[in-house]
Order: sequence, then C-alpha cells, then structure tokens
Amino acid sequence: MGGSLGASIRRRFPSVRVIGVSQTSRKIALAKRKKFIHDGFTQLKPALRGAQFIVICSPVNTIPHFIAQIDRYAEPGAIVTDVGSTKAEIVRWAARRRFKRIQFVGSHPLAGSHLKGLNHAQADLFEGALVFVTPLRNSSQTAVRAVSSFWKKLRTHVQMTSPEKHDQIVSQISHLPHAIASVLMHSVSSKALPYGASGFLDTTRIAQGDPALWAPIFLTNQKNLLSDLRGFTKALHQLVHLLQGKSKRPLSNFLKRASSKRQKLG
Repeated sequence: MGGSLGASIRRRFPSVRVIGVSQTSRKIALAKRKKFIHDGFTQLKPALRGAQFIVICSPVNTIPHFIAQIDRYAEPGAIVTDVGSTKAEIVRWAARRRFKRIQFVGSHPLAGSHLKGLNHAQADLFEGALVFVTPLRNSSQTAVRAVSSFWKKLRTHVQMTSPEKHDQIVSQISHLPHAIASVLMHSVSSKALPYGASGFLDTTRIAQGDPALWAPIFLTNQKNLLSDLRGFTKALHQLVHLLQGKSKRPLSNFLKRASSKRQKLG
C-alpha cells in the first residue's frame, strides 16, 4: 500500500516532495529507484522534518504507536491520516489523547491486493476507489478538508462516516469474505487442490493476504466479524437443510436469490 501511495502521490502531486519511512534501507533504496519517493529514512524523526501531511501505512495494531511517535517529532500543525482497515479502535484511542503537534483524521481506501511488496506497487491503485474518512468529534474542519482533498486528488471517491459504521460495513464486505476464503482453503483436501480452476482460484484469491496484516484486522474488528460469521453460519445451515431435503425448487430459489443479488452489483 505504501509503495502504491508514494507512486500515486508523485503522479498527482508533481510539486510535492515525497519522503518514505521503512525499517530497512534496502526498501528505501528500491522505492527511490522506482521513483515512488524522493528520499527515505529508517527513523521517523529525520523523515518528519518539514513534513506537513503524513500518511501511516502499517498494520492496524501498530498505527496508534506511530501516531504517538509522530506527535513527538512532527512539525506543529502537521496533519496525519492512515490507511487502516479498521477505524473504531484507532479513533477511540486517538480521542483519549491530547496531541501536542498534530491533527489526526482517520481514513481507509478500499483498494489493494493480496500481493505485497514494492515490486507490486501500482500508481493507479486508488483511481476510482472509495475512501472512507472517519474524523474525530473534535477534529478541525481544516484537517478534515485537507484529508478529503488529498484523497480526491488521487481520483478517489470520498465518503464521510463514523468509525463504528465504517467497521460494520467493512466487516461484511471485506473481513468476512477474507475469513470465508481462509476457511475454504482449510476445508479443501490436498488431493483436490491441484485441480482448482478459475472459480476456485477467484473465490480463494484473497486468502493469500499477509497474515501479519489480517490477524490484527480481525482482532480489532472482532465484535462485528463474529456477528457476521454467525450470520454466514446461519445461511450455510440453511443451504445444508435444503440439500438434505432433496427438493430442487427451494434449492433453486436459494441460488436464484443469491445470483440476483450479485448481478445488481454489476
């Protein structure tokens, strides 16, 4: 995500200087070589010198730590946002803080891939994507407008929502599908796997996602995901019941309703 964001910023904000932060100098060198960033550091403090707008691209469980560190070293008035896939826990944490230097406004672009690493970065990854912006109750309108404007200039569609509503939505359309794809991979025998074709590969593609990213996502949205998994289990039991009944019409109606619902998405 960070590599794609850097590449996109350089394309849409040609006059802006893009600075990257990574744990390894190797990744910084690669990002510079690919022209995703102008310069980079392995430490936050030198990277934040003069920075006015900061985006955190890290696993959701690390975001509060980085916000706190940025507040120590950032220029006064710097605006900070993130790309985390869950928002309520982060925003609740931020609401309890009294930041000394920064203004934080959460955001989440619904874009990405199961592929990771700078070699898979895409400058057009965010174009046409929906971005949720989840301000704090006391967020300054200046900061909210700046974060919204930033994403809009990357050719995204911005929608304001509460952190709680955001987490309810993404649980159903992102976290639940990933959980189901993972369960499906555990359910298929090793003997059958070599024969998986396009349908199976499409259905399970997202199970390849980085566990270091997805385990914290599941845990920080635990309540919503558990509720949605119960709903999925109920629908699955309904399908089992229909199969046991051996009647074609009810089973056909079940599949027809699902097909119609999916077709409406385009």
